[in-house]
Amino acid sequence: MAVRRIRASRSTEAHHDFFISMTDMMVGMIFLFIIMLMFFALKLDRSATQSANLVANLATTEEVRANILRDLKDDMARQGVSLLINRHQGVLSLSENILFDKGKAELSRRGEDVVSLLAQSIYSNLSCYTVMSDGSPVLDCPVTPHSIEAVLIEGHTDSDGADINNWNLSVKRSFNAYQAMMAANPNLPRLLNRNGQSIFSIAGYGKQRPNYPNDTDDNKHKNRRIDIRVIMVPPAANDIRTTP
Repeated sequence: MAVRRIRASRSTEAHHDFFISMTDMMVGMIFLFIIMLMFFALKLDRSATQSANLVANLATTEEVRANILRDLKDDMARQGVSLLINRHQGVLSLSENILFDKGKAELSRRGEDVVSLLAQSIYSNLSCYTVMSDGSPVLDCPVTPHSIEAVLIEGHTDSDGADINNWNLSVKRSFNAYQAMMAANPNLPRLLNRNGQSIFSIAGYGKQRPNYPNDTDDNKHKNRRIDIRVIMVPPAANDIRTTP
């Protein structure tokens, strides 16, 4: 009888020890799960914060570009030259009659004067977002994480005439405007992007990129233009501040 009691007692203790071991293991697993959950939650929060900062930097870059275009327009307006800007596309537009005679690729005398004024304004307003060709920053500029990738000088025509003639005219006009601009301010060719490349380039689109349908004389006049397109890049990843 005593033997049976001892065996029963030992069996009860064994079951009790097994229950305690299983309980300890479950508590440990739950604790480990909580730690992992906190780790991933912190990681997700940090990732969300970084994404929010990235979106904010992209929006800020567009705002910086819009301010540059506005300042260029205001500078030229003070010189008696009226220009158009497209904030969302980052474009400053000069109509044909400001720079060229109709059908001509050479700058008119007034066009030369306007391009000279524009060259000084571009240097004043864009140089702080570039570096000089010797690698040094432009003097007297506040520190900024924003930078200019490229400035495209684009030629556009209307739909009149043969396509090949419009292509050639648009390219020649953009090139002539570029040459006159660089000659007016010799510092412009020295402006580089963060990759050490010249920011200035040209393009000719002929009739391919009209701002208006080529169905009236007024619309055709508006489509004959030179566009100055400013392309900016947002701050580099190591310039984006995240909350730890």
